[in-house]
Amino acid sequence: MSIEPRARVAPERVLPGPVPLAPETAAQQRVVQRICARVAPDGMDVGVDEVPPGGLQVWIDTPVPVGAQESWVLHHRMAREVALVGWHCEADADRLLVLGWSAACLHNRVRLLQSGLRRLTDFEATAQRAVQLDGQAPDQPATQVVAAVCASIERRLRWPERLTELDGFERSSGLPHLQLLLAQVIGLEAKVAAACEEHLVMARVLARAVCEQYARHSDLSRAQRDVLAESRRWVHASSMIRGSAGARPSSGGPAGRPHMGLAERRIAASVINHGVPRATPAAVTPLVEHLDHTEGAR
Repeated sequence: MSIEPRARVAPERVLPGPVPLAPETAAQQRVVQRICARVAPDGMDVGVDEVPPGGLQVWIDTPVPVGAQESWVLHHRMAREVALVGWHCEADADRLLVLGWSAACLHNRVRLLQSGLRRLTDFEATAQRAVQLDGQAPDQPATQVVAAVCASIERRLRWPERLTELDGFERSSGLPHLQLLLAQVIGLEAKVAAACEEHLVMARVLARAVCEQYARHSDLSRAQRDVLAESRRWVHASSMIRGSAGARPSSGGPAGRPHMGLAERRIAASVINHGVPRATPAAVTPLVEHLDHTEGAR
């Protein structure tokens, strides 16, 4: 019995699959997703995908289409928040396009970070809110009260949440002037994050101190007043020292004054002689000699 030879079968053609995202694009996509999810109302999903040859597109992903006006407003809110990171954005009622780094947007972020850093030198509002315990009952567990106070202060500062959204994202650019701006932004972000952490440390210390004093005498108003009065010694220590020492022309900060952190304030508050320097005999001598000459002239 003869058998026909089997015909040669052509190899199966494999269609090209989706090209995996580059690591930097995937990291950018995660950051944009976090920012837009924060801006979107609760329960509203946000879709993010790559747009060739570069960039991302963001859209509102809901089973029921959103009205044109509401969609336009939401996409522009997302564009404003995403642009604060430094990207150029374009938005309409259908989607948001996130393109490359923008020098104008990065300059704006530098100004925002510098302004935030100046405001974070004032600890008075944090101290006031911390001793109020965020409306928590002082007889609750101290750990619970302190956690609620710190969460409230963190929401008020706003920067911690925004900086957390950038975790794991390495920013870079092939253009030298944009790379310099990115380096400046990253440096300022580190300073702002450290300043926010000082506020949270202060809130934690003061809230716990109020709880401990309330446990001793069960008088909340007295505990808040005593803790706040004690905290003001080191909250205002830097202004006392800088007011007596004078501003240096080469120093940074507002009016040429350097930023003083919370730890430095607490150390400065422990120093006794930080008032106006006392007059020395050498400083009085010229005045005496001048008076003697005046008497001789008469």
